[in-house]
Amino acid sequence: MENHELSRIRYIRVPQNLKVTEGSFKIDPEIRLPIQLKEGKKNLDEEDLTIEAIVAGMLTLIAYDELNKDIDYYKAFVKAVEPEIAQNLNTAAIAKQEAKDFDFAEELFLAVYHLEPQSASCINLATLYSYMSVNADEKGEDDKADEYLAKAKATLLDGLRRFGENEWILAELASFEGFLGNLEEAKDYAERYLKVASEGKRKEEIKSFLKEVNAHIESDTAFKEAYDYVMLDMPEKAISSIDRFIENNQKIWNGYFIKAWALRKAQRYEEAKECLLKCIALGESNTDIYNELSICELEGGNRELAKNYLNTAADLDETNLTALSNLAYLHLEDKEFDDARYYLEKARNIANDDEIIKNLIATYEKATGEKIGDKITEEVIDSKEDEEMEEIMEELEKGNTEEKHCNHGHDEGHCCHHHDGNEEHGHCHHHSEEGNDHCCHGEHEGDEGKHCCHHHDGEEEGHCCHHHDGNEEHGHCHHHHGEEGKGHCCHHHEEN
Repeated sequence: MENHELSRIRYIRVPQNLKVTEGSFKIDPEIRLPIQLKEGKKNLDEEDLTIEAIVAGMLTLIAYDELNKDIDYYKAFVKAVEPEIAQNLNTAAIAKQEAKDFDFAEELFLAVYHLEPQSASCINLATLYSYMSVNADEKGEDDKADEYLAKAKATLLDGLRRFGENEWILAELASFEGFLGNLEEAKDYAERYLKVASEGKRKEEIKSFLKEVNAHIESDTAFKEAYDYVMLDMPEKAISSIDRFIENNQKIWNGYFIKAWALRKAQRYEEAKECLLKCIALGESNTDIYNELSICELEGGNRELAKNYLNTAADLDETNLTALSNLAYLHLEDKEFDDARYYLEKARNIANDDEIIKNLIATYEKATGEKIGDKITEEVIDSKEDEEMEEIMEELEKGNTEEKHCNHGHDEGHCCHHHDGNEEHGHCHHHSEEGNDHCCHGEHEGDEGKHCCHHHDGEEEGHCCHHHDGNEEHGHCHHHHGEEGKGHCCHHHEEN
């Protein structure tokens, strides 16, 4: 798709009175000159044919059409007209960026980078794309935010191709990859930077950054090792690995959870409880934590506290089979059948074919002699229809109490109907000539349930099993620069 700015370019023959005298530059009458139309115009007017319009057209081509066959001529032309043009454009581009006129800033930075390719102009362009990504992210435009991040990285990589192992570009790439969480890539660029970097503040910053990256990589490795050891039922090795992680990540709850899980498997329940409570103290609250707490309390003989923790787990996630089936199991063991049934019904509605749920239902039915029927569905009743029905019933009752007697004139030989005005709603007494015949209305009562259940693995003998997902969301080092980064890596602008 053609760039919008390029679509506004028109070409003219060289005017006879056009003169440019700067060094050895000479006008080539065979090369047509580009002029950029003003926004909204379709044709050139005579007043548009100025040297400024010609330079503007050339700068647009330099920015967006580097493969143009006459691009070198246009570069030489604008430098002949304005020798300090690159520096002036760079200053203007920074001003436009600060004013958040990003599209115009992009054109100016591109023109500078292509006019006089330098590491500074490369970094300035990449910085602009970082700011544009932040701006798109704040607007909720995720695709655009990702697109601008990709442009920032592509610009820096282009700089490496142009300038080789340039220390400034390597430093920016290290920071950029660190922000993205690509720690191995960040480490690689930081190490390459240190090989070519001159002494100074920037070098000390990257040394510190590399140390942080290495610590996180080591922590990541330790975390993954610990998780694998827990899954392999090797809790002591898991504890040793996760301690290395916690040493460098004392405020990350995931490490304490993995350690608690390993401690519980090692039957060190009190220590496991301490780690789980530490997770909560750090601000995390999820069903897995409360399931683990319930196991620890159960092993300590605190059944009611174990149920309370499971209730909290179920409140946090009403669809969590672990919490629901575990609660059903404990209530069944304690012969609290109403509560057990409540949680079994909830669990069955979520996963009717789950083998653990089916086994618990079979246990319930055997213990109580009651059958848990087909899957229950709830019917939502319109509240407005409810109100209208109540009004109709009130009118009917009002009519029954007002009309206590109906006296009709009848011929002899006909039966007389008498309605009692008593409060026994639901019965009508009908008298005939032969005797007392009554019509009976049956009354039905509805059952109401009020129960509440937790899912366990088959690992703990004599207890229901708890299932966890291994969460590996722990922190990465993010390297930030500048005042407006807002979570993104910001690059320092360089003056050409």
